Amino acid sequence: MKTYLFWALGAIACAVALVVLWPQEAQTPEERKALGDRRTIITYWDRHTGHEAEARKALIDEFNALPGNKVYVRTVIIGSRVEKLLTAIAGGAPPDVCSLGSSVLAQLAAQGCFMPIEDEVAKSSYLSQSNFLPHAWSLVSFDGHIWAIPTTTDTYCLLWNKNAFRRAGLDPEVPPKTIKEIEEFAVKLTVKKGGQIEQYGFVPWQPWIQTYMWGGLFGGKWFDEKTMLASCANDPEIIKAFQWVQSFAINPKKSEQLPFAVDPGLTAQNKLGGQYQSANNPFYSGKVAMITEGEWQCTFIPKYAPDLDWGVAPIPQPEGVPPLCFAPECVVDAVPAGSRHPREAWEFLHWFYSPRPGGTSPASDYNFAIHNVPPRRDEAMQDRFISDPKFKVFINELLSKPGIILPPSPAAQYLLDKVENYHEKMTFGWLPAEQAAQEIEDLANTEIRAAWKLSGRKQP
Repeated sequence: MKTYLFWALGAIACAVALVVLWPQEAQTPEERKALGDRRTIITYWDRHTGHEAEARKALIDEFNALPGNKVYVRTVIIGSRVEKLLTAIAGGAPPDVCSLGSSVLAQLAAQGCFMPIEDEVAKSSYLSQSNFLPHAWSLVSFDGHIWAIPTTTDTYCLLWNKNAFRRAGLDPEVPPKTIKEIEEFAVKLTVKKGGQIEQYGFVPWQPWIQTYMWGGLFGGKWFDEKTMLASCANDPEIIKAFQWVQSFAINPKKSEQLPFAVDPGLTAQNKLGGQYQSANNPFYSGKVAMITEGEWQCTFIPKYAPDLDWGVAPIPQPEGVPPLCFAPECVVDAVPAGSRHPREAWEFLHWFYSPRPGGTSPASDYNFAIHNVPPRRDEAMQDRFISDPKFKVFINELLSKPGIILPPSPAAQYLLDKVENYHEKMTFGWLPAEQAAQEIEDLANTEIRAAWKLSGRKQP
Protein backbone atom coordinates (compact mmCIF):
# COMPACT_ATOMS: atom_id res chain seq x y z
CA MET A 1 0.00 0.00 0.00
CA LYS A 2 2.84 2.40 0.88
CA THR A 3 4.55 1.58 -2.41
CA TYR A 4 1.34 2.26 -4.32
CA LEU A 5 0.90 5.62 -2.59
CA PHE A 6 4.53 6.51 -3.29
CA TRP A 7 4.16 5.88 -7.02
CA ALA A 8 0.75 7.57 -7.12
CA LEU A 9 2.15 10.71 -5.53
CA GLY A 10 5.11 10.58 -7.90
CA ALA A 11 2.78 10.36 -10.90
CA ILE A 12 0.73 13.32 -9.65
CA ALA A 13 3.89 15.37 -9.12
CA CYS A 14 5.07 14.61 -12.65
CA ALA A 15 1.69 15.51 -14.09
CA VAL A 16 1.70 18.84 -12.27
CA ALA A 17 5.25 19.51 -13.45
CA LEU A 18 4.28 18.77 -17.04
CA VAL A 19 1.36 21.17 -16.88
CA VAL A 20 3.71 23.89 -15.64
CA LEU A 21 6.63 23.12 -17.91
CA TRP A 22 4.96 22.15 -21.19
CA PRO A 23 5.21 25.05 -23.65
CA GLN A 24 1.81 26.54 -24.38
CA GLU A 25 1.08 27.62 -27.94
CA ALA A 26 0.84 31.35 -27.20
CA GLN A 27 1.19 33.20 -23.92
CA THR A 28 1.54 36.85 -25.00
CA PRO A 29 0.20 39.11 -27.74
CA GLU A 30 3.61 38.92 -29.41
CA GLU A 31 3.44 35.14 -29.47
CA ARG A 32 -0.11 35.17 -30.83
CA LYS A 33 1.08 37.46 -33.61
CA ALA A 34 4.03 35.12 -34.26
CA LEU A 35 1.64 32.19 -34.65
CA GLY A 36 -0.53 34.29 -36.92
CA ASP A 37 2.55 34.88 -39.07
CA ARG A 38 3.09 31.09 -39.16
CA ARG A 39 6.22 31.25 -37.06
CA THR A 40 7.35 28.38 -34.85
CA ILE A 41 7.63 29.20 -31.15
CA ILE A 42 10.59 27.58 -29.41
CA THR A 43 11.46 27.76 -25.71
CA TYR A 44 14.81 28.86 -24.33
CA TRP A 45 15.55 28.13 -20.67
CA ASP A 46 18.03 30.60 -19.23
CA ARG A 47 20.07 29.72 -16.15
CA HIS A 48 20.89 33.39 -15.60
CA THR A 49 18.86 35.81 -13.54
CA GLY A 50 18.86 39.56 -12.91
CA HIS A 51 20.79 41.82 -15.27
CA GLU A 52 22.42 38.83 -16.97
CA ALA A 53 19.03 37.40 -17.97
CA GLU A 54 17.91 40.86 -19.10
CA ALA A 55 20.97 41.17 -21.36
CA ARG A 56 20.23 37.81 -22.98
CA LYS A 57 16.54 38.66 -23.34
CA ALA A 58 17.42 41.89 -25.19
CA LEU A 59 19.36 39.89 -27.76
CA ILE A 60 16.59 37.32 -28.10
CA ASP A 61 14.17 40.19 -28.72
CA GLU A 62 16.49 41.34 -31.51
CA PHE A 63 16.32 37.86 -33.05
CA ASN A 64 12.53 37.77 -32.75
CA ALA A 65 12.29 41.11 -34.59
CA LEU A 66 14.35 40.03 -37.61
CA PRO A 67 12.39 40.56 -40.86
CA GLY A 68 11.19 37.32 -42.40
CA ASN A 69 12.20 35.30 -39.35
CA LYS A 70 10.10 32.14 -39.09
CA VAL A 71 11.25 31.29 -35.55
CA TYR A 72 10.11 33.02 -32.36
CA VAL A 73 12.04 32.38 -29.11
CA ARG A 74 10.20 32.34 -25.80
CA THR A 75 12.54 32.95 -22.86
CA VAL A 76 11.95 31.20 -19.54
CA ILE A 77 14.24 32.06 -16.61
CA ILE A 78 14.79 29.01 -14.42
CA GLY A 79 18.14 29.78 -12.77
CA SER A 80 20.48 26.92 -11.85
CA ARG A 81 17.66 24.46 -11.19
CA VAL A 82 18.91 21.13 -12.51
CA GLU A 83 15.91 19.27 -11.10
CA LYS A 84 13.55 21.31 -13.31
CA LEU A 85 15.50 20.38 -16.40
CA LEU A 86 15.61 16.71 -15.43
CA THR A 87 11.86 16.69 -14.74
CA ALA A 88 11.14 18.28 -18.11
CA ILE A 89 13.37 15.87 -20.05
CA ALA A 90 12.06 12.81 -18.20
CA GLY A 91 8.48 13.99 -18.72
CA GLY A 92 8.93 14.50 -22.45
CA ALA A 93 8.54 18.30 -22.23
CA PRO A 94 12.06 19.72 -22.40
CA PRO A 95 12.89 23.20 -23.66
CA ASP A 96 14.15 23.39 -27.23
CA VAL A 97 17.46 24.90 -26.10
CA CYS A 98 18.87 25.79 -22.68
CA SER A 99 21.85 27.36 -20.97
CA LEU A 100 23.64 25.56 -18.15
CA GLY A 101 27.02 25.14 -16.51
CA SER A 102 29.52 22.83 -18.17
CA SER A 103 29.83 20.61 -15.07
CA VAL A 104 26.06 20.01 -15.17
CA LEU A 105 26.35 19.29 -18.91
CA ALA A 106 28.94 16.57 -18.24
CA GLN A 107 26.73 15.05 -15.56
CA LEU A 108 23.55 14.98 -17.67
CA ALA A 109 25.09 14.16 -21.03
CA ALA A 110 26.23 10.85 -19.53
CA GLN A 111 22.54 10.14 -18.83
CA GLY A 112 21.50 10.81 -22.42
CA CYS A 113 19.86 14.17 -21.66
CA PHE A 114 21.30 16.10 -24.62
CA MET A 115 21.62 15.75 -28.36
CA PRO A 116 25.12 15.46 -29.86
CA ILE A 117 25.60 18.53 -32.06
CA GLU A 118 28.72 17.86 -34.13
CA ASP A 119 26.74 17.77 -37.39
CA GLU A 120 25.33 21.25 -36.79
CA VAL A 121 28.67 22.60 -35.55
CA ALA A 122 30.28 21.42 -38.79
CA LYS A 123 27.96 23.72 -40.77
CA SER A 124 29.50 26.88 -39.27
CA SER A 125 33.12 27.98 -39.53
CA TYR A 126 32.51 30.20 -36.49
CA LEU A 127 31.84 27.14 -34.33
CA SER A 128 34.97 25.18 -35.23
CA GLN A 129 37.21 23.96 -32.45
CA SER A 130 40.17 26.10 -33.55
CA ASN A 131 38.22 29.29 -32.82
CA PHE A 132 37.64 28.50 -29.14
CA LEU A 133 39.95 28.64 -26.16
CA PRO A 134 41.24 25.08 -25.60
CA HIS A 135 39.88 24.76 -22.07
CA ALA A 136 36.41 25.89 -23.20
CA TRP A 137 36.26 23.37 -26.02
CA SER A 138 37.36 20.51 -23.79
CA LEU A 139 34.37 21.22 -21.54
CA VAL A 140 31.84 20.59 -24.34
CA SER A 141 33.61 17.94 -26.43
CA PHE A 142 33.96 14.55 -24.74
CA ASP A 143 32.90 10.91 -25.03
CA GLY A 144 33.30 11.16 -28.80
CA HIS A 145 30.72 13.93 -29.27
CA ILE A 146 30.23 17.68 -29.11
CA TRP A 147 27.41 18.43 -26.68
CA ALA A 148 27.13 22.21 -26.46
CA ILE A 149 28.49 25.59 -27.50
CA PRO A 150 30.56 27.57 -24.98
CA THR A 151 28.88 30.93 -24.34
CA THR A 152 30.84 32.59 -21.52
CA THR A 153 33.94 31.77 -19.51
CA ASP A 154 35.73 33.15 -16.48
CA THR A 155 39.12 33.18 -14.89
CA TYR A 156 40.50 34.32 -11.56
CA CYS A 157 43.33 36.69 -10.65
CA LEU A 158 44.87 38.22 -7.55
CA LEU A 159 43.34 41.57 -6.57
CA TRP A 160 45.05 43.85 -4.07
CA ASN A 161 44.28 47.08 -2.26
CA LYS A 162 47.03 49.54 -3.17
CA ASN A 163 46.37 51.80 -0.20
CA ALA A 164 46.78 48.83 2.16
CA PHE A 165 50.13 48.13 0.47
CA ARG A 166 51.22 51.74 1.02
CA ARG A 167 50.32 51.63 4.71
CA ALA A 168 52.31 48.40 5.08
CA GLY A 169 55.38 49.88 3.39
CA LEU A 170 54.94 47.75 0.27
CA ASP A 171 55.23 49.00 -3.30
CA PRO A 172 51.57 49.38 -4.41
CA GLU A 173 52.49 48.50 -7.99
CA VAL A 174 54.32 45.24 -7.16
CA PRO A 175 52.07 42.35 -6.06
CA PRO A 176 53.36 39.00 -4.79
CA LYS A 177 54.46 36.62 -7.54
CA THR A 178 55.08 33.37 -5.66
CA ILE A 179 53.47 31.43 -2.82
CA LYS A 180 56.37 32.39 -0.55
CA GLU A 181 55.85 36.07 -1.36
CA ILE A 182 52.10 35.93 -0.77
CA GLU A 183 52.84 34.55 2.72
CA GLU A 184 55.35 37.36 3.36
CA PHE A 185 52.87 39.98 2.12
CA ALA A 186 50.08 38.44 4.20
CA VAL A 187 52.16 38.92 7.36
CA LYS A 188 52.88 42.58 6.58
CA LEU A 189 49.27 43.29 5.59
CA THR A 190 47.64 41.65 8.62
CA VAL A 191 46.78 44.40 11.09
CA LYS A 192 45.96 43.45 14.68
CA LYS A 193 44.72 45.65 17.50
CA GLY A 194 44.00 44.44 20.99
CA GLY A 195 44.14 40.82 19.89
CA GLN A 196 41.59 41.42 17.13
CA ILE A 197 42.36 41.44 13.42
CA GLU A 198 41.34 44.74 11.86
CA GLN A 199 42.69 43.90 8.42
CA TYR A 200 43.35 40.45 7.04
CA GLY A 201 46.33 40.29 4.73
CA PHE A 202 45.14 37.26 2.80
CA VAL A 203 42.84 34.29 3.40
CA PRO A 204 42.98 31.62 0.65
CA TRP A 205 39.29 30.78 0.93
CA GLN A 206 37.87 34.30 0.89
CA PRO A 207 35.57 35.28 -0.68
CA TRP A 208 35.28 31.81 -2.22
CA ILE A 209 36.44 28.39 -1.10
CA GLN A 210 39.03 27.71 -3.80
CA THR A 211 40.85 24.64 -2.49
CA TYR A 212 40.31 22.95 -5.87
CA MET A 213 41.98 25.93 -7.55
CA TRP A 214 44.96 25.89 -5.20
CA GLY A 215 45.48 22.18 -5.81
CA GLY A 216 45.79 22.87 -9.53
CA LEU A 217 47.96 25.97 -9.11
CA PHE A 218 50.36 23.95 -6.97
CA GLY A 219 50.73 21.64 -9.98
CA GLY A 220 48.47 18.86 -8.73
CA LYS A 221 46.23 16.66 -10.88
CA TRP A 222 42.74 15.95 -9.62
CA PHE A 223 41.86 13.45 -12.37
CA ASP A 224 43.72 10.81 -14.34
CA GLU A 225 43.05 11.69 -17.98
CA LYS A 226 43.36 8.05 -19.10
CA THR A 227 41.09 6.41 -16.54
CA MET A 228 38.91 9.51 -15.97
CA LEU A 229 38.97 8.67 -12.27
CA ALA A 230 39.91 10.99 -9.43
CA SER A 231 43.60 10.66 -8.60
CA CYS A 232 44.24 13.21 -5.87
CA ALA A 233 45.01 10.88 -2.96
CA ASN A 234 48.61 10.19 -3.89
CA ASP A 235 49.39 13.44 -5.67
CA PRO A 236 52.11 15.20 -3.63
CA GLU A 237 51.22 18.64 -5.01
CA ILE A 238 47.57 18.26 -3.98
CA ILE A 239 48.74 17.33 -0.49
CA LYS A 240 51.05 20.37 -0.40
CA ALA A 241 48.18 22.62 -1.45
CA PHE A 242 45.94 21.16 1.25
CA GLN A 243 48.63 21.70 3.88
CA TRP A 244 49.23 25.26 2.67
CA VAL A 245 45.54 26.13 2.95
CA GLN A 246 45.51 24.53 6.41
CA SER A 247 48.39 26.79 7.47
CA PHE A 248 46.14 29.86 7.26
CA ALA A 249 43.90 28.57 10.06
CA ILE A 250 44.89 28.58 13.72
CA ASN A 251 45.85 25.09 14.83
CA PRO A 252 44.67 24.56 18.44
CA LYS A 253 47.20 21.75 18.84
CA LYS A 254 50.15 24.12 18.42
CA SER A 255 51.35 26.71 20.91
CA GLU A 256 52.79 28.97 18.21
CA GLN A 257 50.74 30.13 15.22
CA LEU A 258 51.79 31.67 11.93
CA PRO A 259 51.32 35.47 11.92
CA PHE A 260 48.61 35.31 9.25
CA ALA A 261 46.66 32.39 10.78
CA VAL A 262 42.97 33.13 11.37
CA ASP A 263 40.17 31.70 13.46
CA PRO A 264 39.09 28.44 11.77
CA GLY A 265 35.51 29.62 12.26
CA LEU A 266 36.16 31.81 9.21
CA THR A 267 36.61 28.78 6.97
CA ALA A 268 33.27 29.21 5.20
CA GLN A 269 33.20 31.53 2.22
CA ASN A 270 32.14 35.14 2.73
CA LYS A 271 32.61 34.96 6.51
CA LEU A 272 34.56 38.20 6.83
CA GLY A 273 31.32 40.17 7.08
CA GLY A 274 29.60 42.52 4.66
CA GLN A 275 27.35 41.80 1.71
CA TYR A 276 29.15 40.57 -1.42
CA GLN A 277 27.52 42.95 -3.92
CA SER A 278 27.66 46.10 -1.80
CA ALA A 279 30.04 48.74 -0.50
CA ASN A 280 30.40 46.55 2.62
CA ASN A 281 32.17 43.79 0.70
CA PRO A 282 35.25 43.07 2.90
CA PHE A 283 37.67 43.81 0.06
CA TYR A 284 35.94 47.06 -0.86
CA SER A 285 35.78 48.23 2.76
CA GLY A 286 39.44 47.45 3.47
CA LYS A 287 38.90 44.49 5.78
CA VAL A 288 41.01 42.20 3.61
CA ALA A 289 43.96 43.43 1.55
CA MET A 290 44.29 40.68 -1.09
CA ILE A 291 41.76 38.29 -2.63
CA THR A 292 41.40 35.97 -5.61
CA GLU A 293 38.45 36.99 -7.77
CA GLY A 294 37.01 36.91 -11.28
CA GLU A 295 36.82 39.43 -14.09
CA TRP A 296 33.34 40.56 -13.06
CA GLN A 297 35.06 42.69 -10.42
CA CYS A 298 35.98 45.08 -13.24
CA THR A 299 32.26 45.95 -13.20
CA PHE A 300 31.48 45.45 -9.51
CA ILE A 301 34.25 47.60 -8.02
CA PRO A 302 33.50 50.76 -10.06
CA LYS A 303 29.86 50.31 -9.07
CA TYR A 304 30.19 49.56 -5.36
CA ALA A 305 33.62 51.01 -4.47
CA PRO A 306 34.48 53.67 -7.07
CA ASP A 307 37.22 55.20 -4.89
CA LEU A 308 39.08 51.93 -4.29
CA ASP A 309 42.63 51.96 -5.64
CA TRP A 310 43.21 48.35 -6.69
CA GLY A 311 45.34 46.19 -8.92
CA VAL A 312 45.07 42.90 -10.83
CA ALA A 313 47.79 40.31 -11.39
CA PRO A 314 48.16 36.56 -12.00
CA ILE A 315 47.60 34.40 -8.93
CA PRO A 316 50.94 33.45 -7.35
CA GLN A 317 52.12 29.85 -7.72
CA PRO A 318 54.91 27.85 -6.09
CA GLU A 319 58.28 28.32 -7.72
CA GLY A 320 59.00 25.74 -10.42
CA VAL A 321 55.35 25.03 -11.28
CA PRO A 322 54.44 25.77 -14.94
CA PRO A 323 52.22 28.86 -15.28
CA LEU A 324 48.52 27.99 -15.10
CA CYS A 325 45.25 29.88 -14.86
CA PHE A 326 42.04 28.85 -13.14
CA ALA A 327 39.07 28.66 -15.51
CA PRO A 328 36.90 25.94 -13.99
CA GLU A 329 33.74 26.16 -16.08
CA CYS A 330 31.89 27.67 -18.99
CA VAL A 331 28.25 28.53 -19.39
CA VAL A 332 27.05 26.69 -22.48
CA ASP A 333 24.02 26.37 -24.75
CA ALA A 334 22.75 22.84 -25.43
CA VAL A 335 19.80 21.17 -27.13
CA PRO A 336 18.04 18.70 -24.81
CA ALA A 337 17.11 15.24 -26.00
CA GLY A 338 13.45 15.29 -26.95
CA SER A 339 13.48 18.90 -28.16
CA ARG A 340 10.36 19.32 -30.30
CA HIS A 341 11.98 21.86 -32.60
CA PRO A 342 15.71 21.11 -32.92
CA ARG A 343 15.97 22.57 -36.45
CA GLU A 344 14.42 25.85 -35.34
CA ALA A 345 16.58 25.83 -32.19
CA TRP A 346 19.62 25.71 -34.44
CA GLU A 347 18.39 28.60 -36.53
CA PHE A 348 18.51 30.67 -33.37
CA LEU A 349 21.87 29.28 -32.19
CA HIS A 350 23.56 29.85 -35.56
CA TRP A 351 22.38 33.47 -35.42
CA PHE A 352 23.48 33.96 -31.82
CA TYR A 353 27.04 32.70 -32.38
CA SER A 354 27.66 34.21 -35.84
CA PRO A 355 28.84 37.79 -36.50
CA ARG A 356 26.22 40.11 -37.90
CA PRO A 357 27.11 41.53 -41.33
CA GLY A 358 30.02 43.87 -40.70
CA GLY A 359 29.60 43.64 -36.93
CA THR A 360 29.94 41.54 -33.82
CA SER A 361 28.10 38.37 -32.84
CA PRO A 362 25.24 38.48 -30.33
CA ALA A 363 27.28 36.06 -28.17
CA SER A 364 30.14 38.56 -28.02
CA ASP A 365 27.70 41.38 -27.21
CA TYR A 366 26.27 39.27 -24.43
CA ASN A 367 29.69 38.75 -22.85
CA PHE A 368 30.39 42.46 -23.07
CA ALA A 369 27.05 43.33 -21.48
CA ILE A 370 27.68 41.11 -18.45
CA HIS A 371 31.49 41.51 -18.42
CA ASN A 372 32.40 37.87 -18.87
CA VAL A 373 35.18 36.68 -21.17
CA PRO A 374 34.11 35.35 -24.58
CA PRO A 375 35.35 31.76 -24.99
CA ARG A 376 36.12 32.38 -28.67
CA ARG A 377 39.68 33.68 -29.06
CA ASP A 378 39.02 36.33 -31.72
CA GLU A 379 36.14 37.77 -29.69
CA ALA A 380 38.13 37.87 -26.46
CA MET A 381 40.74 39.97 -28.29
CA GLN A 382 38.24 42.61 -29.43
CA ASP A 383 39.30 46.11 -28.45
CA ARG A 384 36.21 46.66 -26.28
CA PHE A 385 37.43 43.88 -23.97
CA ILE A 386 41.19 44.46 -23.91
CA SER A 387 41.03 48.27 -23.84
CA ASP A 388 40.27 48.00 -20.11
CA PRO A 389 43.76 47.39 -18.65
CA LYS A 390 42.42 45.45 -15.69
CA PHE A 391 40.07 43.29 -17.75
CA LYS A 392 42.96 42.64 -20.14
CA VAL A 393 44.92 40.94 -17.35
CA PHE A 394 42.14 38.36 -16.98
CA ILE A 395 41.97 37.80 -20.75
CA ASN A 396 45.74 37.42 -21.03
CA GLU A 397 45.61 34.67 -18.43
CA LEU A 398 43.23 32.67 -20.63
CA LEU A 399 45.09 33.44 -23.86
CA SER A 400 48.57 32.61 -22.58
CA LYS A 401 48.19 29.74 -20.08
CA PRO A 402 46.59 26.30 -19.87
CA GLY A 403 43.41 26.36 -17.80
CA ILE A 404 42.68 24.39 -14.65
CA ILE A 405 39.14 23.12 -15.25
CA LEU A 406 36.48 20.92 -13.76
CA PRO A 407 36.96 17.95 -16.11
CA PRO A 408 34.07 16.70 -18.27
CA SER A 409 33.20 13.96 -15.81
CA PRO A 410 29.72 13.03 -14.55
CA ALA A 411 31.09 13.56 -11.03
CA ALA A 412 32.97 16.84 -11.59
CA GLN A 413 30.54 18.94 -9.58
CA TYR A 414 30.35 16.22 -6.93
CA LEU A 415 34.15 16.27 -6.61
CA LEU A 416 34.17 20.05 -6.24
CA ASP A 417 31.49 19.86 -3.56
CA LYS A 418 33.49 17.26 -1.64
CA VAL A 419 36.67 19.33 -1.84
CA GLU A 420 34.75 22.25 -0.33
CA ASN A 421 33.27 20.00 2.38
CA TYR A 422 36.68 18.65 3.32
CA HIS A 423 38.20 22.12 3.27
CA GLU A 424 36.36 22.83 6.50
CA LYS A 425 37.41 19.51 8.06
CA MET A 426 41.04 20.28 7.26
CA THR A 427 41.07 23.89 8.40
CA PHE A 428 39.43 22.93 11.69
CA GLY A 429 42.18 20.36 12.13
CA TRP A 430 39.79 17.41 12.17
CA LEU A 431 41.63 15.58 9.39
CA PRO A 432 45.20 15.56 8.08
CA ALA A 433 45.63 16.54 4.44
CA GLU A 434 46.54 12.99 3.36
CA GLN A 435 43.39 11.48 4.84
CA ALA A 436 41.22 14.21 3.35
CA ALA A 437 42.66 13.63 -0.13
CA GLN A 438 42.12 9.88 0.14
CA GLU A 439 38.51 10.21 1.27
CA ILE A 440 37.74 12.76 -1.46
CA GLU A 441 39.17 10.41 -4.10
CA ASP A 442 37.26 7.39 -2.80
CA LEU A 443 33.94 9.24 -2.68
CA ALA A 444 34.40 10.79 -6.13
CA ASN A 445 35.33 7.49 -7.76
CA THR A 446 32.36 5.73 -6.21
CA GLU A 447 30.15 8.42 -7.75
CA ILE A 448 31.88 8.17 -11.13
CA ARG A 449 31.53 4.38 -11.33
CA ALA A 450 27.87 4.63 -10.34
CA ALA A 451 27.30 7.17 -13.13
CA TRP A 452 29.02 4.93 -15.65
CA LYS A 453 26.94 1.96 -14.58
CA LEU A 454 23.74 3.99 -14.90
CA SER A 455 24.64 5.15 -18.40
CA GLY A 456 25.94 1.77 -19.57
CA ARG A 457 29.36 3.24 -20.23
CA LYS A 458 32.48 1.17 -19.74
CA GLN A 459 35.48 2.42 -17.81
CA PRO A 460 38.23 3.73 -20.15
